[in-house]
Amino acid sequence: MNKAHPFSNRKRFTSHLGLERFAGLCARLGNPQAQFRAIHIAGTNGKGSTAALIAGVLQAHGFRVGLFTSPHLIDYRERFQINGQKIPEEDLGRISALVKEQMLGLEAEYPEGGAFTQFEAAAAVGFTYFAREQVDYGVIEVGLGGRLDATNVLTPEISVITPVGHDHLERLGPTIEDVAREKAGIIKAGVPVVAAPQLSAVDQVLRTAAAKLGAPYHSLDQTRWQPLEWDLEGGALVYPILGRTPFRIQLPGKHQLDNAATALLALKVLQERGFPLQPHRAREGMAGCRWPGRLQITSRNPLVIFDGAHNREGFLVLADSLRHLSEEKFTFVIGLSAGKDPAVIDSLLPLAKRVFATESRNSRIGAVPASELTDYVRSRGISADCVDFYRLPPVLKMDDPVCVCGSLYLIGDLQALIVRNHEGYLPTKT
Repeated sequence: MNKAHPFSNRKRFTSHLGLERFAGLCARLGNPQAQFRAIHIAGTNGKGSTAALIAGVLQAHGFRVGLFTSPHLIDYRERFQINGQKIPEEDLGRISALVKEQMLGLEAEYPEGGAFTQFEAAAAVGFTYFAREQVDYGVIEVGLGGRLDATNVLTPEISVITPVGHDHLERLGPTIEDVAREKAGIIKAGVPVVAAPQLSAVDQVLRTAAAKLGAPYHSLDQTRWQPLEWDLEGGALVYPILGRTPFRIQLPGKHQLDNAATALLALKVLQERGFPLQPHRAREGMAGCRWPGRLQITSRNPLVIFDGAHNREGFLVLADSLRHLSEEKFTFVIGLSAGKDPAVIDSLLPLAKRVFATESRNSRIGAVPASELTDYVRSRGISADCVDFYRLPPVLKMDDPVCVCGSLYLIGDLQALIVRNHEGYLPTKT
């Protein structure tokens, strides 16, 4: 399944009060984050898809492009990609050893700071790898929040903020405005900001933060574009400032058209900073982009959809997408990460014929007990049962249509199980 990565023995999060120590680590590594042009992406939903679309267009223009995202689905190396290729095992080993050596030195020298986290280590590896490989651009996804995220040592070409929603309230909240302020922490003085459509309260926070720093603010809400139809094969949109020929994407869902439009707005703003944007290259890059685990069709007969929805806004979007795809009710396989309120899935329940609740045995952050989720669904009048994670592959073939959701960790671990058992499903990683 998901094999241990070089820093799996470290904590995922800590309560560091600033970025000084991580900046010190970067300094010891030669400040690799300053050796490439960066696009920095924060938000609650859509970060990975937007990052992948931007990276695809940059690559289609002939640039060498690093893509840093999290979490991974199956292989830790997925987090560090250059022009769509995962970091080689030997490079990961060498760079991880270097990063570990420098982290241990700083931890010994400044023990009061505590231990570096898994994500800090990953960010250091990503920056170092991209610098060593002399990428032209690094598309860098924030891990959590923004203001105190390790990636925020960057001074990017542009800052992109995808839709901000109600997730990680225990760390970033308690209110949506608090979450927005944390995300707005990636905004830098004079650096343009590109924002996806936001809740009005969020938009106000972002605009205020940008104004204080003299950062030009570009909102997709104020940009002319037109979403076209979408289906299981993907969708299309028209972005008039780049011509009337539609941009086609392989990513299904209305929300992916929003992500694609946000990516195009970011690229148009990047053009003002010297990027030689060519519409035909942009169409090529968009059309070639794949981003697994997000409304992904893993089987057509029976119809099985994998989606990484894991918060209130994500489930709302998923529900709308499933209504668009089928008039039939779905069998849901749901596994929530630890700390989630089962009520987060309420928007799915009107579409449910039944629910199988499960727990990934390999989740890196723990899971809501399947029995707790089952009891909740039954209390809402929907048939529900617990199912052992390792018995899921046959369950997916019992009914049609089926949707697996609740956590990207579940999606990745289940895909690894299916691939291992040769169950005949399409791999999520492409």
